[in-house]
Amino acid sequence: MSRAFHRPRYVSILSVIGIIWSLLSFLYVFAPAVKKVGIWFPAVLGLIVAARFISMIGIWHMKKWGIILFLLAVLSKVASAILLNQLSVVEVFLSVLLLISFLFYFNRMDNNL
Repeated sequence: MSRAFHRPRYVSILSVIGIIWSLLSFLYVFAPAVKKVGIWFPAVLGLIVAARFISMIGIWHMKKWGIILFLLAVLSKVASAILLNQLSVVEVFLSVLLLISFLFYFNRMDNNL
């Protein structure tokens, strides 16, 4: 017998915002400014953006791995931005705010894939 699945409206709204944010960030991967940083940076940034997008899908489906992957993507993005001296305080603030918002529902999320 399976438990009833219920996603809070708050999580739905934030997940949709996160998915849109990730899709718009993916366009930045192909920007000329990113290519000037280094030949490896577009690939790294693309992986980080893909991880953020996949994590939002996981959060949408109320999976704990989605929050964990989002945390890893945020930490990777911050680390790469610090190494390249391109840290955006606004992006870090919004990412941490999203993460804290999702953590309120962490115990209600499913452990399974």
